[in-house]
Amino acid sequence: MTKKRFLNISIITAAIVVLAIISINLNKSNYVFENRGKLFLDGFTKNINEINTISIISFENNINLVKQNNKYISESGYPLKKGLWENLITSLSLLRIEELKTNDPSRHSQLNLLLPEQNKSKNEDEGYGTKITLKKEDGTTYSSILFGMVDRSVGGISGGQFARLPNKDQTYLLKGAIRMPTTKSDWFDSLLISIRKNDVQKIKLSNKNGVIEIQSKDDKLNLAIPKSVKFEIDDTQLSDARDVINSFYFYDVKKSAKTYSNYLPTLSYEVKDGLVITISSTNPKEGGESWVIIKAKSYDKKSEKLAQEINEKTKGYEFLANIITSDILRWKLKDLALKDEKS
Repeated sequence: MTKKRFLNISIITAAIVVLAIISINLNKSNYVFENRGKLFLDGFTKNINEINTISIISFENNINLVKQNNKYISESGYPLKKGLWENLITSLSLLRIEELKTNDPSRHSQLNLLLPEQNKSKNEDEGYGTKITLKKEDGTTYSSILFGMVDRSVGGISGGQFARLPNKDQTYLLKGAIRMPTTKSDWFDSLLISIRKNDVQKIKLSNKNGVIEIQSKDDKLNLAIPKSVKFEIDDTQLSDARDVINSFYFYDVKKSAKTYSNYLPTLSYEVKDGLVITISSTNPKEGGESWVIIKAKSYDKKSEKLAQEINEKTKGYEFLANIITSDILRWKLKDLALKDEKS
C-alpha cells in the first residue's frame, strides 16, 4: 500500500467516525443509545404493592396469580412451590433495555413474539410468546408485556430476551430474562400419589360400561371380575391400570364443585395396610384428559398418616389427569383385549 493511499483511507475513516458522532449527538430520539441500560418496567419496584393480579398466558402456562396477605397464590387457591412468584417478580424488576430491534410485524414469529391468544392449534406452533399482564385491584392494567425468544449471547447470568408491548410492533432485546416455570403444573408440587407397584392388591373400575376388577398376587395381575371373557387379556393394559398410582402427577388444578354425581366413573385401589385410594372423573361425557377428584381412606392405623397426607393435598380440588389415566376411566371390557383381537 502506497503512503498516499494509506493517507486517503485514514482521512475517509476519520470522516466516517466524526459523522457518526455528530449523528448520535444530534439524534436525541435514538432509543438504542439513550435508553440502553434503562429498566424496561420503570417504576415497577416502587409500584409493586399496586399489582393485585399477575396473568400469564402461553401455550402450556395459563395461570392467574392473585395477591393475598402480601404474597401471590394461584387463583385456584392450590399452594405454589416456594420461591416461584418471588423469582418472577425479581426477574421482571431487573429487566433492562439492551437494544432496539425490528418493528416489522412480519418478523414477530421469528422472535416468538406472536400473541399467544391467537394460537388456535392444539399442538404448540413456533412463533407464539408468553404474555404477562399486571393488573391493579380495580381491574385496570398496570402493564402488559409479550416475552419471546431468549438470547444467550447477551451478557449476564440470564442472558437476554426479546420482548414487545402487545399493542405495539416495536421489539426490544432486553438484558435479563423472566424466571418462571414453562408449564402450569410446574408451579405446583404436582406429585399427589406415589405407591409402590407391589403394594397394590386390588383395582376396581366402575363406570357406565360396568365393573372391572383386577387382583394382584405375587406381582401377577389377573382379571377377577368378570371371571371369564371370550378373548385374551392384554397384560400391559392391566399394568397400566396399576401404574396410575405408582406416580400420579396432575397437569392442572382448580377448585372442586360443591356437589358431584353419585355415579362418577371411578378407579378404586386397595393398597396394603388398609389404604384405599379412589380417583373419579368429573367430566365423564367428554373425551381427552379428565378432571378428577381424589380421596383416600384408611382401615388400618398403619396407613392413617398416609391417607391424611393425601387428603390434605387433594380435598377441595379437581386435578387434570394425563390421557392414559383418563382413557382407563372410560374403559370398556373390550379395551382389555390384545390389539389383534380388538380390531
